[in-house]
Amino acid sequence: MRPVWRLARLAVAIAVLSPIASAYYYWIFFAGDSGPFTPIPARFDLSSLPNQTIPYLISSQGPVAMMPGDTFNALISQIQAAANVWNGVPTSAARLNFAGMSPMTQPDATPEVDVVFDGDIAPGLLAYTQITTTQNVAGILAGGATFVPVLNMRVHFWNDLTINQQASNSDSFFLTIVHEFGHSLGLQHTLTSSVMSTQTTAAITKSLPLAADDVAGISLLYPANGYPANTGSITGTILLSGAAVNMASVVALSTSGTAVSAITNPDGTYQINGIPPGQYFVYVHPLPPAALGEAYPDNMVPAQDPYGNPFPANTGFGAQFYGGTTDWTQTTQISVAAGQATAGINFNVKAGTPPIYGITTYGSLGPNGAAGSTYVGQAPLQSGSSTFLVFLGNGIAVTNSKNVTTLAPGLSVSVMGGPAQVRPGSLKFFEVANGYAYDYLIIDTSSVSSYTPVALAMTLNGALYVLPNAFSVVPAPPPSIKAVNGSTDGNGDATVNIAGSNLSSVTRSDGANARILFDGAQANVLQVNPDGSLTVAAPPAANGYQANVEALAPDSQTSWQLLGSAAPPTFIYGGPGSPSINVGTAPVAAGTDSTVEIFGTNTNFVQGQTTVGFGSSDITVTQVWVVSPGWIRMNVSVNQSASVAPTTVSVSSGLQLATLSTAFQIAPANPGQISLRTPILNQSTNLSGVPVGGTAVINTFGLPFNATSGSLTGWTLMISNQPAAFSLGGNGQLIAQVPSGILTGPTPVQLISANGAASPQVLMQVDPPPPVITSATDAALLSANTAHAGDTITLTVQGLADATTGNFPALSAIVVNAGGINVTPVSLTPLGGSGNACQLQVTLPANLPGGTQMVSLQAGTRESAAFAITIQ
Repeated sequence: MRPVWRLARLAVAIAVLSPIASAYYYWIFFAGDSGPFTPIPARFDLSSLPNQTIPYLISSQGPVAMMPGDTFNALISQIQAAANVWNGVPTSAARLNFAGMSPMTQPDATPEVDVVFDGDIAPGLLAYTQITTTQNVAGILAGGATFVPVLNMRVHFWNDLTINQQASNSDSFFLTIVHEFGHSLGLQHTLTSSVMSTQTTAAITKSLPLAADDVAGISLLYPANGYPANTGSITGTILLSGAAVNMASVVALSTSGTAVSAITNPDGTYQINGIPPGQYFVYVHPLPPAALGEAYPDNMVPAQDPYGNPFPANTGFGAQFYGGTTDWTQTTQISVAAGQATAGINFNVKAGTPPIYGITTYGSLGPNGAAGSTYVGQAPLQSGSSTFLVFLGNGIAVTNSKNVTTLAPGLSVSVMGGPAQVRPGSLKFFEVANGYAYDYLIIDTSSVSSYTPVALAMTLNGALYVLPNAFSVVPAPPPSIKAVNGSTDGNGDATVNIAGSNLSSVTRSDGANARILFDGAQANVLQVNPDGSLTVAAPPAANGYQANVEALAPDSQTSWQLLGSAAPPTFIYGGPGSPSINVGTAPVAAGTDSTVEIFGTNTNFVQGQTTVGFGSSDITVTQVWVVSPGWIRMNVSVNQSASVAPTTVSVSSGLQLATLSTAFQIAPANPGQISLRTPILNQSTNLSGVPVGGTAVINTFGLPFNATSGSLTGWTLMISNQPAAFSLGGNGQLIAQVPSGILTGPTPVQLISANGAASPQVLMQVDPPPPVITSATDAALLSANTAHAGDTITLTVQGLADATTGNFPALSAIVVNAGGINVTPVSLTPLGGSGNACQLQVTLPANLPGGTQMVSLQAGTRESAAFAITIQ
């Protein structure tokens, strides 16, 4: 039997173990019961997954009960948005891919994440996640494996979402979904107020759902884009009366609010990795006791030996800063440099039972906590203000024999640097409400230009408690939505005006626009109006669909925070009725790639917003082309071991969801079948788009074992129904020239053997010629193609617009690479005339080294040649 663990709001998964792998942050095994203790994580094997992405399925058996007005479509959109939060970490290679709706009645051969709804959840929990690993863990570890393969992660949400009042449009439920997806990717709990902290101390929002510790954790598991070369480490040992302390939490905390942590090994050693360079306070503290429904301290599952025996946490000690003090002003800050480890940061802790833990803070949205003020959990505090901060938790208040509750004698609270101070003498008992005792204090904030998290240090009779990101200071008031007005045309395209306050660069002091969400789908801002309102293109939805509308500001604030018990603003769609789909394809054989077409009625397929899933992780959609609002073409790849059975097809476009049961048939594998693998890549850029006349690299499966270019004499490669010159490269790759005269867009490709046997047809993206950077101008300098690091420069670019429509790509779809660092352009200005020319304003990275640096840009699958600039 494969071992299955059931974890409350917890999961496990993946890690490419490297010499700098964290001492403990994931699901860990040790090869033996004695040191040295080298952590061996359980993980998905990305290299074995199609496109190196982790498929996730959503149970087609949705919740039996939802909050009034809520819909399953709205919930699905939030689940997809939560998965995309993790997909957006640039330093992580982990990517979750929607594989469709599924009845989940049979297992798949491909490892996957399942999202299900059931009633078997312990009271006190919002959700939980299970892991299934491979068999014979002991044998794998004995063989020197660096990881234990994960086969399945199953995320469980309540079948009755009225329990705990989990509305899909609420920020708190969205963050629960993000949290569970973090578990499904392999992260355990942390104690840094991040999304992977328990809800008690988490201090993130829907606008900024991930904190530094979350980014470090996932990036160390799946390093990408050079991570972690730009970060440093802190190492040491935690001892109690000379004995090692297992599962102590060690945190590096900067005065700018960055917190990154690690958990000690059974020998007391720790290594905090992924720390941005800078100065840090370092402190150690025990895990808090298990709460209702939890099985372990902080619900963090201990590491295990090869036979499943745990290494329990030692929680019987007091917190302290480096140097043995409980006063943060008396500790020595530790310097962290990129690519270096600061060693020897050791602690000798004292035995004890910490009286304070599990602190939750609430910020006042009214002036100085005046009567009628609304308090919001971990609310951002405005810069240059005085605001009441209310908090509750264990140990902050005492109740005497007469049932009178007061502030805990000796309690002291201070801000650990940053743009805020506790007003002297303001700490007082607040009230008892709903059975909980609350204290409060007044926070005076100074001016900030961006979101800044702030930590609190609490001491009580010599005991220390630290809460990273107890609150944040922000430069602008929160966004609010007062009116939502618009219309939907006959195709289902909705243009909507969003009016309110602090929504756009016109009204926000930080000069930024808020993102607008319709349920979990983001709208495209078409125009910023003079009155500060936004005109947006709403994501597609069916006639009569009522979407909740929310604004997310870049400084972590959301319009949801201002609602209190009020209902969010909504938009009701017009246009076509309920969507339906048909699949136009014959059965696809296991082990092959093939073209599939889907035709829709009352659909509004939009490129970039449309995803297709086949209800099985054994079927991977490798590319999607939206030909029209009712027509999709795609390449799919079917696992060689896929079950021969019909599957469900689901198409999600914005807030539209169309599902067709048993619509796609997997046929048995044909041992002699030749198959072309997708995507087909450009030899020059390694991207999945090849211009006319360019060179395509096509991976194959099923070529003769001893195939050589000579043995393929008489074989024909057809591209857009034209014979194409090709040769045989290494590992069975075909190197082909794209014929001239063919149209851009998805083009059929097929290989035909000398005896007439043909591969299934697949599609290749044929691109227009790549864009060309012709000049770079820095207004601060007179020399051409010369700039200062950190300056905003203007790139003149030819050929960036679509050759047919003349439309330029959205700024968010353009990536400029300057000296190896990716940045998004600030603005795009068309120049007119021939060549589809434009000017892009780009802010260069402040750390760009001097000398000659290369700049290139990419839009979709089109990448320019590098252009040289000189950094003075």
